Amino acid sequence: MSPTGPDAIPDAGLFRTRPGNRRRLTPAAEAELARLATAGERSGWLSPLAYNLTISHSHRFVWYRVAKVATRTIRHHCEAHGVALDVDHAMRVRYPLAAFADYLAFAFVRDPLDRFVSAWHDKVVDHNYYDFDPATHERMQTVEEFARWTAAQDLSAVPGTDQHLTLQSRMIDLNRVDFVGRLETFDRDFAEVCERIGAPAVPTRPQNQTAPGGRDRQASAELRELVARMYRRDYQVFGYEPPA
Repeated sequence: MSPTGPDAIPDAGLFRTRPGNRRRLTPAAEAELARLATAGERSGWLSPLAYNLTISHSHRFVWYRVAKVATRTIRHHCEAHGVALDVDHAMRVRYPLAAFADYLAFAFVRDPLDRFVSAWHDKVVDHNYYDFDPATHERMQTVEEFARWTAAQDLSAVPGTDQHLTLQSRMIDLNRVDFVGRLETFDRDFAEVCERIGAPAVPTRPQNQTAPGGRDRQASAELRELVARMYRRDYQVFGYEPPA
């Protein structure tokens, strides 16, 4: 049901994505967000920034999806074990903070160098995701060239920067998140998430790893320096050691 007064907490169960369109909220949910936005920024109903969200009402969690960090694995696990995703794959959504105050908010991150190399291999080498012209796409087959191109972007801008390259620290509401797991310790950390949300914890390996990680290959000094500079905030926030 909808709030009955200006101070009523929005009903979390109202927020769902559309059947057949897992990226779009239902009309009722969109209307409620519009109503909350109209109430003004001073109301504090909505998160100041927008995030890519997956939400389960039955298991009471909010997952801040960070692209290139086991998103397919987590989603597959939920589907395989009967965890309903009421907000499935919403993109760039400001959400009502109070409505989800008692939901577990979690996210997963990975070493920024590994994540960048994985994004380059998947989105440039294997596909022309960024629609480079043929000559540019040929140049971008060198990871350092792609890093130079990426360094010219504002990686904190959402929307504005592709989700596969955006700062991980920008894709998570750091003021609200309860648990941040790491891809490097995925089985252990995801098992903890499953225990906390009441879902089966089955050891699994992250799917769709498209390339050896940056630290498992001979990354050039230039690539390491560019990634360390581009993702300085991620290294600081999540405690990864910057590439030397």
